[in-house]
Amino acid sequence: MRVLHVITALNYGGAEAMLAKLAGQHGAHSAYPDPVILSLLPLGRVGQEMAARGVAVETLGLNTIRRLPEAMARLTHVVRRYEPDLIQGWMYHGNIAAAWAARVVRGNVPMLWNIRHSLHDIRAEKRTSRLVIRVGALLSRRPRATIYNSAASVRQHVAHGYAPEGAIVIPNGFDPRYFKPDGPAGNCRFRMRERFGIEPGPTLVAVIARRHPMKDHATAIEAVGRARRMGHDVHLLLAGAGTDALPPDLQSTCDYWLPRNRLSLLGDRSDVADWLPGCDIVALSSAWGESFPNILGEAMACGVPCVATDVGDSRSIIGEGGYCVPPGDPAAIAKAIVLLSDIGTQGRRRKGELGRQRVIKEFSLPAVAARYAELYDTVLRRSPSLPDKAGMPRCAG
Repeated sequence: MRVLHVITALNYGGAEAMLAKLAGQHGAHSAYPDPVILSLLPLGRVGQEMAARGVAVETLGLNTIRRLPEAMARLTHVVRRYEPDLIQGWMYHGNIAAAWAARVVRGNVPMLWNIRHSLHDIRAEKRTSRLVIRVGALLSRRPRATIYNSAASVRQHVAHGYAPEGAIVIPNGFDPRYFKPDGPAGNCRFRMRERFGIEPGPTLVAVIARRHPMKDHATAIEAVGRARRMGHDVHLLLAGAGTDALPPDLQSTCDYWLPRNRLSLLGDRSDVADWLPGCDIVALSSAWGESFPNILGEAMACGVPCVATDVGDSRSIIGEGGYCVPPGDPAAIAKAIVLLSDIGTQGRRRKGELGRQRVIKEFSLPAVAARYAELYDTVLRRSPSLPDKAGMPRCAG
């Protein structure tokens, strides 16, 4: 079986990371589908890394609207060159491109969509994104199934006109052999602090998210500042695209709430798994837009307790592995940070182990990859109904 995955871009992000993991799992086993990846935009680092591992990766090079006719012609060429058995779209633009690809491929090739975004308030999206989302709603009965990575995302998209038929929830998957806890001696904690010039004493809170209004970094910064004013020595680490140099508004927020020696700006990183186990707490302060945040699963697999806002499926993901608080409430995040700081290293280790066991039980990468493969097999067999076993329920909203 050959599956053509059509995705908007291949930079670092949640959808891109999940596709890369899925392609790695499927490409490594002959019983699984043979993946081909097609990016609408020029290849980012995730695409380059997949290609270096031997995954078939193509790009339309669509970096400006003027290249749209050329890109559509190349899309037709790529589809007919690989002759896929199934086409899988990823993200809004990729889904629409997958619908076009299904029309130009020879034969009756089934097509699926994959939505990795929650849609709490469409007015919060950019104008062009709102347009693409609405076009997607009009076309949403074309795919044989639409995969969502959270139940919250299903409800929100159905409310915005997406077809409830064929909606399936498959969560993000994580490899607990790759994301694993620090050892009892705390060697990773020591090494990462030495590497990034962080003093050994403070409680280290990491916010690992690209700089975007939906991530609400200002609330996280204020929350850490409030925790400090409650008598706790807390150090804030920001990592993710755009966090290496903050804009004036965020920089002034940092200057107000944090001393200079209690803030680290790492920018975009490809080595998060190397130092994530050395963090004391991972915080996610998103105001909207999350569906299934990858960083929560990664941190929990590393045994790091989490504090997250109640956006998307964050509450059901965390379970006993941390705390979930209302979005836009720095005082609530600060209180959760203080609670985790007060229980000390051993208390955080015990709470982190609860999170890790939850990832192993509910979100292990091999099991999630098998669920994708089972769905693909079912669709290709043209079963009259999609599977309701293996944790892949049909969702009606």
